[in-house]
Formats: sequence, structure tokens, C-alpha cells
Amino acid sequence: MDDAISAARILIVDDNAANLAVLAELLDMAGYTRVYTEQSARRAVARWQAEPFDLLLLDIRMPDMDGHAVMTALQAHLADDDYLPCIVLTAQTDRETREAALDAGAIDFIAKPFDFDETLKRIKTALNTRLLHTKTRNQLTDFGQKISAQTEALIAKDHDLAYLAAHDSVTGLLNRRAVTARITQMAKAHQGGVTCALIEVTDTDQLLLIEGVESVDMFLRTVSTQLKMVIDDHLGLCGVWGGQTFLCVLPFIGDGVPLVFDRLAKAAFSSVAGFDFDVSLHGRGGFSSAQSDTGVLDEAAIDAAIRRAGFALASQHKRCNLLVEFNQIMADTALRRNLIERELNLAMRQSPEQFFLQFQPKVDLKSERVVGCEALLRWDHPTLGWISPAEFIPIAEEKGQIEQLGFIVIAQALQFIQRMHRDCGRAVMVAVNVSGYQFELMRAKGGSLIDEIRDLLEKYQIDPQYLELEITESALMSGFDWVIEKLHRLRELGVSVALDDFGTGYSSFSYLQKLPITTLKIDRSFVDNAANMPRQAALLGGIVRMAQELGLVTVAEGVETLGDIELLKTFNCPIAQGYYYSRPLMPDAFIVLLRQPGRILPAH
Repeated sequence: MDDAISAARILIVDDNAANLAVLAELLDMAGYTRVYTEQSARRAVARWQAEPFDLLLLDIRMPDMDGHAVMTALQAHLADDDYLPCIVLTAQTDRETREAALDAGAIDFIAKPFDFDETLKRIKTALNTRLLHTKTRNQLTDFGQKISAQTEALIAKDHDLAYLAAHDSVTGLLNRRAVTARITQMAKAHQGGVTCALIEVTDTDQLLLIEGVESVDMFLRTVSTQLKMVIDDHLGLCGVWGGQTFLCVLPFIGDGVPLVFDRLAKAAFSSVAGFDFDVSLHGRGGFSSAQSDTGVLDEAAIDAAIRRAGFALASQHKRCNLLVEFNQIMADTALRRNLIERELNLAMRQSPEQFFLQFQPKVDLKSERVVGCEALLRWDHPTLGWISPAEFIPIAEEKGQIEQLGFIVIAQALQFIQRMHRDCGRAVMVAVNVSGYQFELMRAKGGSLIDEIRDLLEKYQIDPQYLELEITESALMSGFDWVIEKLHRLRELGVSVALDDFGTGYSSFSYLQKLPITTLKIDRSFVDNAANMPRQAALLGGIVRMAQELGLVTVAEGVETLGDIELLKTFNCPIAQGYYYSRPLMPDAFIVLLRQPGRILPAH
């Protein structure tokens, strides 16, 4: 580190002693030798005015005198050719907080909790600027502070501060506030309308781990250069919307827009040179136009166009490399998802009784009697009505609620087994699906699925032979050896394990010999119309024979026709499940079915 930088005088002001200690220690380790701290904002103001400092690291929220008041007090005593070298420390990064701090005189921000690498870089940049400014002031003093030199220094200072306030520090593009203001100016000059696109780059996490922060910065600068070259060709604007998301604006609307954005996508999502290995960019984007019948676009219309572009972006896969135009379905989907996410969280915390089970019978193909069932989760919302599992299960998996939801299902399944014994004098095995995400979550948290199931079995006094857990092939990918060990422990507990949807995932026969499973469930895609498709029938028969040779019970899912049944019987498939016999039933209806003597009749 340069001697002048390491010897710079730095004053840290924060009412939190822990924050002071962390920053002081960080700067000491980085080689800074003159670091001072103050917990009192008022003492800090007096000390700054009495002693020369090169940089102020200032907490924005303090009890006796907040950061804005500190900056105002210090600004009042600045010389005409000076500025306040202040970096704000804040946990709040909203637009209002940042604008207020800039208006009060801050030159940069450091977010809490501190990212040490970023913090040191921002401090070093600010000190370089400060020392250069100080050197310039000293030179002006040596030359008698000539009026012309003073004027040039003030212009340079104002230009530097204005640039920092309007541009992203990594890419040099306009920041969010500046690009938004420029869009308003553009809209006034081009009254036909403007088109806004949000573009997100999604490949920086791995690069950060392998190459570090500087490589990520280079990566983003490369993307920004490629975007700006295309946008400049069409007299548009390009800025940083936040993080790894860019905002590009064209001064027109209509048929020419998709062609430009197609070119933009090809330019942005391409390989990047300069690394020891190939780096191919991926991302997604969305765009929407804003126009006005009066020819005048206000800020509200522009904000709405950017929000619509955000909906379009969010509707796409993170690595699709496409920019798509907004349509109302995208907004409706996003709003519906937000609603389901909010209501799911509320229901699980306050009204878990909204979730209940239906049971689809499993039928022995020889006796045509019910020998088991699959528990299927349902959600009956008081105002939204029945919500499909296909809609709320993925949200529960993404938000980490699938673990709690999974145990709600197991508990209700065990209660139903109790009821079968009570009302029918016998019970059949109940199969419950366990999500691969639940395995991943419990592994990450160090939880024990086996202990939880053992506790529930003891709570409801259920023999483990009546419970079967169904896992999909994707669940094995969360850590094959770890999952295998858990499945062995489940089998030791007496719980059966079924491999669900066989044939739709990785379908490697080699792992079947390692899995401690009792049942193989053949996916409906192999069963549907197999009676009329010889090759599909051959595959179906092969799977059944393989399962028999491995000593596994085979259950064919999605059985809907008599032809399906007859074909399965020729293969000696023992059990079938599907609409041919019954749709999923409410508990009362399943109890009625179980009480019926003799064979089950087809449902149609």
C-alpha cells in the first residue's frame, strides 16, 4: 500500500461499539496506521473541526445526532475549495435514504453488514480522491491560490462529485436515479414513446468463488460495454438498475424494437475473453413500451413500463438468453404467485386445517380389492377455493416450507390409518410423497427425517408397516449416499419405501440394486395407451419383469382404460392405481369403499 494512503487519518463515527471495533480492526489489518473512533456524534463534530482528517466513515442513524445533522454541521465550516470526504455507513439501501445522504454531502455508501473486500476498496478509492484533492489544494496555496487555479479546482471537484453521484462505480454506466431522470428527458424529446428493457446477468456467483471480486467487476464491465455499443447505435440509454441488472431504453416503439433487443441479447449473452477458462454469459430480460395519447409521457407511465419489463424478465428461465415482450399473463402469473406465497405462509402459521388429504386407491389386479392408497395433499382456501398442488407445492419447496408441509401430510395420513382401524376394523398401507427438496432442506439443517417419523408413529400408535414413503428419482440427487443411508434407516424402522414416477428421471438401472426400496411405481407415461403401442408395451413389460426379478412390488400409475388393465394383467403386474378404478377420494368416501365386500368396480 502507498505510504500516503496507509498514513491517511480516518475517523469512524458509530454509536455501536461493535461496528467501531470491526472497522478499526479491518483497517488495522489492511495497513492503515492512523484510525480513530468516536461513539458520540457531537464529539466527532468537534474533533473533526479541531483536527485534520482525510476521511469520515459515518453511521447515518445515531441517537444524539444523526448522520445528516453531522454532515450539515461539517459542511457549514468547509472552505470554498473543499468538500466533505464522507462515506455513509448504513443498513438501509432504499432510494430515499441514499438520496438524502447524497444531498447532505456523502460521496459513497458502505452497506451493513460489512463486505470486507468491498469496504476496503471503497475506502481506498475515497482516500485516493481525497489525497489527490489535498495535493491540488496545496499546489494552489504554493502558487498564491491564484483565482484561475481556484476556479479550475472547483470545477474539477464539482464534476467529480456529480459524476460519482450519477454513475455506477463498477461499470461507469448511469445509475438508477440518473438513468430514470434521463428517460424523462428522452420521452420529452421523442413524443412517440419509449421502450424499456431490464436485462439480468446470472453467471457471476461461480466466477466470484473461483476468480474473486475483480473478475466479477471485469465481467460486468464487459457486459455493460456490449450493451452500450448496441444501444448507442440507436440513440438510446443504458444504465445499471441494480446489482447485475441493466436498464436499456430505446427512444421509439413498434416493430423495430424486437430486432434491436434480439441483437442486444446476442451481444450481451456471449463468451467473455480474459479468463483462464471459458466464460459464457447467460441471463434473461424483458421489455415493454410506454406511450401516451397526449404525446407527453410522465414519470408514472415510465415507471409502469419498467415494472412491466420486470414482470417479463421474471417470467423467463434464468439462463434462457432471451429478451421477451411483456404481456398481461406475465403480470397475472406473478401477482397470483405472490398471492399464493403470502396466503400459504399465513395458512401454515395460523390455519393448517386448510390442508387436507384425499386418498386414491391402489387395487390388486388379481382380486381387484383395495390393498393400499396414496395420500394426496389438497388446499381449500376460505376465499380462493381449492388451490392445485402444482401451484403451491413448488412455492413451498422454494421458500423452505416443504419440510413443515410434509410433516402435516404424514401426521394426517397416520390419523387416517387410525380411523380405518376404528371404522373398518382393518387398514391398508398409506403412501405419502416426500419431496427431494425436503431431503435437501433437512440435510442442510442437520435434521432427522427418521426421528421425526418415529415420533409421529409413536404419537399416533401406528404400526410402521402401514406407512410407505414415496420418493422420486430427483430426491436421490440431493446426495445419493446420504439419501441411501436415510432410506436404510427407514426400512429398519419398518416403513416401506417406494420409488415414484420411475422412468421419468435419471432412470439408471444400476442404482436400483443399491436402493433399499420395496416398491417400484411405473410412471403413467409408460402405461397410457400402451395397449395400442407395441414398443411402449414392450418397455412396460420389461420394467415389470425387472421389478419382479429384483423382488419389488410394482404399481402402475395412471391406469384409465380396460385395455390398460388387461395389458398389465398379461405382464403379471400386481397393483394398479388410476381413474379406471377411482379418482382421489375424500376420507369418508374412501372408508365407504373400504367397507364394501368383494372386488372394486370400475369407476366408469
